[in-house]
Amino acid sequence: MTQNCSTNHSATTRWRLLCGSGACAILAVSAAIRIIGIFNDLWLDEIWSLDLIQRISSPLEVFTGIHHDNNHYLNSLCLFFLGNHGNWPGYRVPSALMGIFTVALAWLIGLRRNLTSAFFAMILVGFSYLLVLYSTEARGYAAVVFFSFLSFYALDFHLAKPRWQTACLVGFCETMGFLAHLSFLFFFCAALAWSAWRFMQSNQGFKRALILMTACHAPPVLVLGLLYFIDIRLTVVGGGTQSSMAKVYADALAWSLGSPAGIPQPILVLAAVALFGAGLWILWRARPDLTVFFVGVMISPILVIVINQFGFIYVRHFLISVAFLLILISFVLARLYQQSRAGKGICLLFLTAYLLVNGWHIRTLFRDGWGHYGEAARFMAGQSKGSVIRIGSDHDFRNPFVLQFYGPTSFGNKKMEYFNGNSWPQNGVEWVVCHKESFEAPVPSMTQFTDGHGNQYELMRIYPAAPLSGLPWFIYHNKAY
Repeated sequence: MTQNCSTNHSATTRWRLLCGSGACAILAVSAAIRIIGIFNDLWLDEIWSLDLIQRISSPLEVFTGIHHDNNHYLNSLCLFFLGNHGNWPGYRVPSALMGIFTVALAWLIGLRRNLTSAFFAMILVGFSYLLVLYSTEARGYAAVVFFSFLSFYALDFHLAKPRWQTACLVGFCETMGFLAHLSFLFFFCAALAWSAWRFMQSNQGFKRALILMTACHAPPVLVLGLLYFIDIRLTVVGGGTQSSMAKVYADALAWSLGSPAGIPQPILVLAAVALFGAGLWILWRARPDLTVFFVGVMISPILVIVINQFGFIYVRHFLISVAFLLILISFVLARLYQQSRAGKGICLLFLTAYLLVNGWHIRTLFRDGWGHYGEAARFMAGQSKGSVIRIGSDHDFRNPFVLQFYGPTSFGNKKMEYFNGNSWPQNGVEWVVCHKESFEAPVPSMTQFTDGHGNQYELMRIYPAAPLSGLPWFIYHNKAY
């Protein structure tokens, strides 16, 4: 009997060590991917954030002196304290750390259900191209996903056993979420619905439920109100490309699975919706309250965007929804894996396809990053014979703004003279920089063109960017130069 107990204990210990080693290995590879991904050129929005920070003289002005939608408070504070170092990957380290911690939180969230869910959640979150991408950008998106996961984890404990300690933790995490990025509102709406459902189902009465909800959710509401008064109501939108919400939401669902080339988007959207439905069915049988949260976190972005009539919508605005969809998919995979040998085979095929597709995009990120702006500037400087580089472009803010950032380190002793689109000289400019949006294929619209004065230009270089990242550049040269 003693020998059997000893054998069982030894087997349990080995199993725990194996699981712990596997989790650490997944975390280590996920961390390495994110760290490697930060070593490429800063792109427009990151440069814009740096430019905004250089206009203020104190950390308080991050909240009171910028008033711009490219100002993500925690990220801006990091940029302020890190100082001005030009095209420096160090600006992205906070986002990379947030991304790594998010993978660890995915394990803990899955573990609340079972060990199998924990492994699948860690793999899906750790190797999601979308989540890797925004963990390698010096902005607030990696942090807002991290604080959404941390808030979810803390709130799950608080709803199970309300205490003032867990209420304070939830309030702190949600406050930090709003400071990371205002899209945290999408999570917060779902969290409010989840809390209300859970407390009302506990038969503690409306008054008691209201007190319990207020204890954990009042601090972030007060902070959000203060932010609205001192900043949000004064915020200027930097602009972008207008897209329909339906199209962007469909893109986000497709990218949650890695958006593999060759598969029509409607099929990917249907697959994501089917997995979402299967996840809800599984949760409804065991944790009906969680179905309220997951439905809320998927539809709250739609409601908020429609109510506020946002015009410039990108896939990154649905990042929180995608992250929690991956958690829900991990529950589905765990259920399949535990059911039968066929289920294990389906899980293996799904994970293989998922890792291959997302790995391909991650490879593109390593190769092209957010763009090759410094390289493009050096090419134009090296090919220009005069001391002045005369440049025009297809966008009189985006492209010259980036060129001005890279010019001091890329143009050498040459100077740039930029001409707006309506003021090109009769003999034309020497170089024209054209670009495409991050969600478009990095393919030039034309190989040559003629300007309004009859000057002919030919395509000289293509500088791509990874999907959904920076702005691909196409460099044209005036044939007369």
